[in-house]
Amino acid sequence: TLLHFEGAGQKTEVYVYMTKVGDHVGGYNEWTVDITDAIDEFSKNETLMKRYEGKIPIEIRSDNSRDLEMIPSDLSDFNVYGGIYRYLNLVYTPAMYIDHLWVNASTDAQGKSGEIAINVNLKNYTELASSEYRIQIFSPSGDELITTQLTADPAKGNTLLYTNKLIKPVLWSPSKPSLYTCSVTLSTKAGEQTITEKFGFRHFEFVDNGPFKLNGERLLLRGTHRHEDHAGVGAAMTEEMIRTEITMMKEMGVNFMRLGHYQQSRIVLDLCDSLGILVWEEIPWCRGGLGGDMYKAQAKDMLTD
Repeated sequence: TLLHFEGAGQKTEVYVYMTKVGDHVGGYNEWTVDITDAIDEFSKNETLMKRYEGKIPIEIRSDNSRDLEMIPSDLSDFNVYGGIYRYLNLVYTPAMYIDHLWVNASTDAQGKSGEIAINVNLKNYTELASSEYRIQIFSPSGDELITTQLTADPAKGNTLLYTNKLIKPVLWSPSKPSLYTCSVTLSTKAGEQTITEKFGFRHFEFVDNGPFKLNGERLLLRGTHRHEDHAGVGAAMTEEMIRTEITMMKEMGVNFMRLGHYQQSRIVLDLCDSLGILVWEEIPWCRGGLGGDMYKAQAKDMLTD
């Protein structure tokens, strides 16, 4: 049983009843807390029925007070908000599950050949000795292109699961944002889980002293900058607000967007993928220089994420 935070600013602690189960520093990157053991332990407490009528009490404390060790720095020229401002998801998984799925799709400049590399990050709380995967790749039009079954070592951590090639893949571009779909199903005696990811094939190049090229052709970048901030709600923009904003940008001719100075909602990136907008994501530094050990640890974690 997991709590998956898509964003909570800026330092957060999570409790099940009186037991602290996790904390996080950094208001813009996604993170997860495993509350399984704490729930099991509190379920034995007579307070569960007497005071909470069988419901599990969860306390989440968020703090955005001034702190020069935070990223982005409080010396920046934009508001650093607090609270749970993006989706907070209650997630149930088997005892062995895929924590993350990455699809790396690449192609040559002419788009004659595409390569797919699928990585998974596996969490394994079992003693099981094997895991079965079913991998499916679907074209932008929904046709099933690849279906394969494989058995893998259920070791924890980031693992290259599968690679393959496609001849003349349909290329992604701002004028034709074609997206493939990857579906991975993990099956073990602990249960079954299916996770999907959209991806596109594109080749980009910044020519020395020359233009930007996408899929071998020159592309004039026309774009704007975006902060995750809106009148009346601050950073807690609704999905509908975000969709309206990104759609308006596309309709006004934007094919390129610079996001600063922090990780923005996955909704933004998914919309840019599907509408045909190239994205420049920045590192989470903005003024203030380098702080101490906590600041540097945050920077490492955020860049890794």
